[in-house]
Amino acid sequence: MSSTAKKWLLGCGLGCGIPLLLVIAVSLVSGLRMMKPLNEAVDAQKELIASFGTRDEWVPPVDGLTPDRLERFLAVRDSLNPICADFTKIAVKFRNVGELDSGGEKAGKLEVLKAAGGVTGAVFSFAGNIGRFTTARNRGLLAAEMGLGEYIWIYVLAYNSDLGHPPNVDFDDKESDSRYAAQERDVIRGLMARHADALAEADRGEEADLWRAEAGRLENSDSDGVPFPDGSLPPEIADKLAPFRAQLDSLYCTNTSAFELGRVHKKGPSIRSE
Repeated sequence: MSSTAKKWLLGCGLGCGIPLLLVIAVSLVSGLRMMKPLNEAVDAQKELIASFGTRDEWVPPVDGLTPDRLERFLAVRDSLNPICADFTKIAVKFRNVGELDSGGEKAGKLEVLKAAGGVTGAVFSFAGNIGRFTTARNRGLLAAEMGLGEYIWIYVLAYNSDLGHPPNVDFDDKESDSRYAAQERDVIRGLMARHADALAEADRGEEADLWRAEAGRLENSDSDGVPFPDGSLPPEIADKLAPFRAQLDSLYCTNTSAFELGRVHKKGPSIRSE
């Protein structure tokens, strides 16, 4: 957003005569609407953990990417398609404001007002959509008899490592700057380490060493958190993904990539997603 647009939005927020009580009322109603899907996400998460454990407990098996497990993953992805469309609409509103940058000082007040109105509505619905997405993902996983750890394992290897989609793409579309957060990288490294242990127990020491070395590479703070990038996946993984690449790619959603690995936490009246 241009500096003119930012200053005008701030000035309007302070001096456009919007009644304070109306703002508070809208915030309260919006808050209640946001809490319902987030509460549902918490409930679905509890059920998922009770059935399959946490994402930090799951051990990727030696031969885990079977056609059956990939079909189940695809079924979960398919169930999330409608929510992808909702996030795409929100992203468009944010990008409309961002496009005012290219207008520089020529961005008019009416243009800013229209863009701001779209973003305001998007902000009010954003948290609720995260809750709806997390609930749908967890319900889809329950139906597919798959835990979040396995979902993350397949998601990262298929979409980031094999197909090359960047992680955590923000609504500004700056894919070159996208990367998994430190906590997400810890989850991914943990999965890789447990997979290496499973390989070692199966007397496949050379493969285990390869996964351990790659997990070590991801400890670098400059890493984006993607294991085996640029088509370097071990053949035993890449070959199993190959027959499903077209289906996987058709069900990828850029605008939910920042929430795919996440959990929801509730403490008192507050809920957060991470």
